[in-house]
Amino acid sequence: MNCHLLVPNLFWPAAAGAEPYRDLKTPSLQTLLARGRGARTGGSSLERWLAGAYGLPDDLPLAPFAVRGDGGEPGDHCWMHADPVHLRLHGDHLVLADASRLSITADEAQEFVAALTAHFATEGMLFVAPSPQRWYLRLAAEPRMRAIPTSEMAGRSIEPFLPSGEDGARWRRFFNEAQMVLHAHPRNEARDALPVNSVWFWGAGRARPLASSHDVVWSDHPLAAGLAMASGAAMRPLPDAGASQLQETSFNNPLIVAASLPATAYGDIADWRDGIAALERTWFAPLLSGLKSAALETLTLHGLGPDHGYTVAVSRRDLWRLWRLKPPLQAYANGKLDGAADERQ
Repeated sequence: MNCHLLVPNLFWPAAAGAEPYRDLKTPSLQTLLARGRGARTGGSSLERWLAGAYGLPDDLPLAPFAVRGDGGEPGDHCWMHADPVHLRLHGDHLVLADASRLSITADEAQEFVAALTAHFATEGMLFVAPSPQRWYLRLAAEPRMRAIPTSEMAGRSIEPFLPSGEDGARWRRFFNEAQMVLHAHPRNEARDALPVNSVWFWGAGRARPLASSHDVVWSDHPLAAGLAMASGAAMRPLPDAGASQLQETSFNNPLIVAASLPATAYGDIADWRDGIAALERTWFAPLLSGLKSAALETLTLHGLGPDHGYTVAVSRRDLWRLWRLKPPLQAYANGKLDGAADERQ
């Protein structure tokens, strides 16, 4: 079995320096990083990495696949993400908080999307919310615009990233209209949490068959699920720990999308460190044991971060490179190591 483990938010933003990693105990992860053949990569979100893995273009036409992963049927329609967000004024800028900060209920979500659909009915738009935190928009025609995923916008000023391209002005108008609809909605007046005062549009496209080398995907993320289904791969819910995954031997090239660590955008270092410790126990240690026992032939770890990432492939034979030092995780984050440096250890 040649297993790929994708870990979003494994690395903290570079501007934070070494502090988030201080005294972080990750012996199994450090062994995998040090013994394998690795290389530093550029910053990437989960969505952008998955798009590249499935051969999708840079404009990230991902919404129809997420719709399918969320239990819907995209059909031949064009779909777009219309994620619920909160915009707050910070100085002269509007800063975005994503749905993870909003505690939206199912009833609230249904009322919000009904109001949006009523407002935009003349444009042929239908808003749906299969999950309180994930809303989608069905369109009559595919827009010619560029936008970036909501996950990449969290904690950032929106002005440089508003819709652009041939239809950018039209969608900036829709963006403003959606804010007015939600701002005036009675549900927002009654909320104790932050108001849901806008939506973030991105990821427009139509469903299509995809190709992938992965014959099974373990994940609880709807986008990963939908992409797996479009490629004909088997889909499995993410188990609690890697030991469970190793018991299923009918697949040769699985992709495991680990539960996403807390978003680094909000500065939740303590929660992020707790998440790393949990991954060490439930995934890094069991998969390292799987290599040692020959249950795995190769493990490829894809660690993502907003500014940098690191990919390393580890075989059972690589584990015998006992002379290699095991630097702390922060060494891979701050650019002091790359594949060539690893080879010199």
